[in-house]
Amino acid sequence: MDVNRGDSIWALMLVKHPSDTYLSQSSDPGGKSALARDEDKNLVTHAVLFDGDKAALGILGAGVVLGIAAVKAAPRVKSGLISLKSKLSRRAEETADTTVSVPLTVVAEVEPEQPDAPRLRVV
Repeated sequence: MDVNRGDSIWALMLVKHPSDTYLSQSSDPGGKSALARDEDKNLVTHAVLFDGDKAALGILGAGVVLGIAAVKAAPRVKSGLISLKSKLSRRAEETADTTVSVPLTVVAEVEPEQPDAPRLRVV
């Protein structure tokens, strides 16, 4: 899809260039040129441009398919999460019921200090 804007045509493109190169800066601000350069800014090759409309349609189509799949799967995922939550809460209740309570025993009691009386300790 090309868009004619005044004296320029805008086109969506996919760019292929060697992985150890980068695209040159264009004279237009924010733009890139089709020249592939290395780290030392030496010209290595020209990038290859492919029609981007098919790629954009493919990406859009894949997004639609994934969206539909997510909507269809949502009730099953929700049901599975509710089931898991139910199982976990039942296990928590079972472990709470099987816990052994340890009786507390008093080892010693100390009465409050009285300045005139001797201290008593009950064992």
